[in-house]
This record gives sequence, structure tokens and C-alpha cells, in this order.
Amino acid sequence: MRFVLFDLDGTLIDSRLDLANSINAALVEFSLKPLPNEKIYSFVGNGVRRLVEDCLKEENAVHLFDGVMEFFFAHYYEHLLDNTVLYEGVLDVLERLKTKNTQMFVITNKSFIFTKRVLEGLGIDGYFRDVVCGDSLPFRKPHPQPILTLRDRHGLELDGGVMVGDSENDIEAARAAGVKIGWAAYGFRGEDILRQYEVDFVLKKPIELLNLV
Repeated sequence: MRFVLFDLDGTLIDSRLDLANSINAALVEFSLKPLPNEKIYSFVGNGVRRLVEDCLKEENAVHLFDGVMEFFFAHYYEHLLDNTVLYEGVLDVLERLKTKNTQMFVITNKSFIFTKRVLEGLGIDGYFRDVVCGDSLPFRKPHPQPILTLRDRHGLELDGGVMVGDSENDIEAARAAGVKIGWAAYGFRGEDILRQYEVDFVLKKPIELLNLV
């Protein structure tokens, strides 16, 4: 593999608790009941607007979207590194891929303002040649546009790389673009996803990616 396309949440970082804390802080601010963390985790992966909308649907309170979104955005920006960490082994993987001259990219549905703060805060921004966020292009995962944009921008041959991600969006985007998919089994989604989708590789730990490159 000459390049790796990484998802962010649930692949490089475990950000679940900070996302859930900010969602519940926003719900309580608007006199709504907090949701179980596991329910919130199940909605992660489609960007923050969809996350807020899905959580409000659980409360039958979509009419409060604008206010809740504004509160969540400000709260999460201030608290997105309170508990968020790299998955065990990720830093070693990035360093060893760098020594192999493997090109690395991030494709995430997370907003740019949050992505930049997280990558810099965790000290891994320098490993990636390019980053495509949920608000970078007209379409985001599961649409293949982010992958195809990086292909065109950097002259990538898609049969020479792999997309690593944990969600349906990653799998569908990779399939549509014609790139192999390494499913991050340690991420946010359970193994039932394998009943719905075929993947090329199952990565039980980040370090297993090194077996592919």
C-alpha cells in the first residue's frame, strides 16, 4: 500500500465521551433529558449537525435545533480534548508509516474547526499530507467525492491504497471510489456491521495496519 486514508473518530481517536458530554450539556441547557452515552455514540460519524439532529429526534425536539446546535458547537470546541485520546498504537503506526514513506491522509465528516484543533492538540497533524473534512467539499462520506478529490489532487492510484475506518460511511465511500477498505473493529461500530458489508481487511488493533503496507 502506497497510501492510507484514515477516518478520524473511531479510527485514529476515541472521542466518544467528549461528544456525549457536549451533547448532553446542550440538551440539559434546553431542559431536555440527557441521553445514554451509548445512544449518542451510535449516532457519531455523520458530522455534528446530523449528530445533534439525531439526538433531538430522540427527544421529539427537532424544533430546538438551532439553539441546541449553537450551544453544542461552542461547548464542544472548548471541551473536545478533555477526554479524547489516540487509540493505543496509533502514534506508533503513524511513525512507522512515515518511515516507509507511505502517504497518509485524513477523511472525516467532522467539521474543519474541530478536526484542526484535535489533530494539533494530539500532536499528529504533521503526519498527514492532506485533510478533507465534512465541510470541505459539497459532498462528504458516504459519497466518494472526498476520496476522488484526494486522488485528483495528489495523483493517487486508488488500487495502491486503503481506506481505514470504522463506520458504514467509510465502507460505502471506499467501495464507491474503488479503494480497499480496512475496517477498524476497535472503533465505534459493532461487528454486526459485517453482516451488512463486505470489507477487505478487519483490523482488531491499529497496529495490524502495518501488515498491509
